Order: sequence, then structure tokens, then C-alpha cells
Amino acid sequence: MMNNKAVILGGTGFIGRAVVNELSKHGYEVSVVVRRPERFRDYLLFPKTKLVQMDDLLSSETLGKVFKNVGLVVNCLADLTLKTEAVDESDYVAVHQQIKKAAETAHVKRVISLSQIGADAGDATNQWGYHLGEADAIMHTIATAQTTILRAGVLLGANDEVVSCFKRQLELMPVLPVANSAKQVQPLAIQDFAKAVVACIDNVDAFGKKISVVGEERMTLKELANRVKEMMEKEDAIVFPMCRLNAKFMSFLGALAPIKSVSSVQMSLLQTDLISDTDFSSQFGFEPMSVEQALALYVLTTHQRERYNQFRQAAGRNLEELA
Repeated sequence: MMNNKAVILGGTGFIGRAVVNELSKHGYEVSVVVRRPERFRDYLLFPKTKLVQMDDLLSSETLGKVFKNVGLVVNCLADLTLKTEAVDESDYVAVHQQIKKAAETAHVKRVISLSQIGADAGDATNQWGYHLGEADAIMHTIATAQTTILRAGVLLGANDEVVSCFKRQLELMPVLPVANSAKQVQPLAIQDFAKAVVACIDNVDAFGKKISVVGEERMTLKELANRVKEMMEKEDAIVFPMCRLNAKFMSFLGALAPIKSVSSVQMSLLQTDLISDTDFSSQFGFEPMSVEQALALYVLTTHQRERYNQFRQAAGRNLEELA
């Protein structure tokens, strides 16, 4: 029997925070490994959650102590929004070798590891995807544990690195240049991804699997941008493709860039189509939010949400979808 003690690596990013919240709501005792606990004191507001300070993930001995008597390890180090808590890309594979060693030493029984669609250790042309693929292979060889690799696509939520960028740009001016505009995506609400993580824990059908986790609506990134434009009621805004050279330059400038619709995280994430034939509902046992529902939670203003509720009521839709 697996106990309810969980350790999460990379828990301070956009994805990790949602996973910590969901684990906490389901009664898990969650330890979030961080370098600088003083920056993440708000995590202590989650029930049964604590911060564990660790300077270097390259020590399997120290990791082994953190993993001792833990039933579940959730690895979110692939989250590109970790910023100062991120593992250097040059150390990424080596860190996963130490995680494997520590998990085996501590006899961890269950591991769920975040990856990305397109991760492939056989494709050296995509350096980030190559490292992810190597790390996935390492995690799958943990001898003591049942491992599930969850390969995410575009995840939607406040402070994401795609739609939030589109929203900032449209608030700035009625012009929305879209990098990688022809890439196909199947957006999924971050809340639904976190619920999928928890749904996997005791699901024996997920043991030893690599599962793509995407929403049920397929569209291009430009079509997603147009959906944001419509929901924000920016009828006069112009949505158009951004050339790759300009996108790279704007992402390099970061916060100083005059165009806010692209980021370095977005450029790394969208080097390939983020789509899959995997059916979310049958895989995880619940229906995910539609793109419309997910966007409404953070793209619309309060006034717009009130109007949107009126439209939904007239159409006979469930108002709780926007709660």
C-alpha cells in the first residue's frame, strides 16, 4: 500500500503550483523541494504542505533523505516557467540520473514525471526535446517504482506563457503578432492537467506508460489567438503571423520587448505541433473544460464574464462552467 506522503520537484512553476494545490486538496502530505524557501512562503497556505530546502539536485544522497518514507514523487522539472528554481539544461539529464538513484535507494513506489509532447532522445535537432526524451527514459527505469510520464501540450491558465502573452499584447495595442502561428495545438486547462496527475496515481492502466495529455479541441496557434481576441471583444485588433527572426529577438528582450505576445518559454515549447490522438476523457475518467471555458476563467474581465453568463444561459448552457 502506498502512503499519502508526496514529494514534488519543480513545484514552484505554473504547472507545479497547480499540481501541489490538487494533491493538497486530495489529502496528500506534500513536500515541495526548493532552493530558496523564503520566496515561496505562500505555499504553506496549502493544507498539509511544507517546503524542503535543497541547494543542489545533483546529490542522490540528499535526495534519498528527502524521498525516505515517501510513497509518491511527482517530477515537474520539465516546467519551463521555473525561472530561478529551474535546473540548468546542461545538468538536466544528470539530475534525472540522481533522481532515479535516490528513488531506488528510498524504495519509492510511485513516480509521475512531467514531460512534453515531442520529447525524443532520437532527435538531436530539438535540443530541449532531446534532453526531455533522455530524462523520460531514465525515469522509466526506476526499478522500485511504477512510473508514468505525462507529456503535456499547451496548458491554459493565469500566468501561462501563451494566452497570457496574447492578452497582455491586446491590452497594450490592437495588434497581435503570433509566433509559430501555424503550429497545431490542443489546449487544456491547467486545472484539468493537475486533476489528471492525481487521477493517474492509483490507475494501474497508467503504470509504465507515456501518456500525452491534451484537450479535445484542435486548432492552430493563430486560431487560438483569434479566440482570445474575440473573447476580449477586441474586434478591431489585427492577428497575424510573426516571423521567426522577430519572434526570437522579442523573446530575447523579455520584459523589455515592445511586443508582449511571445516569450522564450513559448519559443521552446512550440518547436513542434503539440497534438495527440489520445482521448482525454477515456484516459482520465472525466470531461475536461472546453477551450472557451478555460479562457473565460482568466481572459475575460468581471463585466465580460457577467455578459458571457447571459449568453450561455440563453443558449441553455451550464453557468457553473464559468464559476
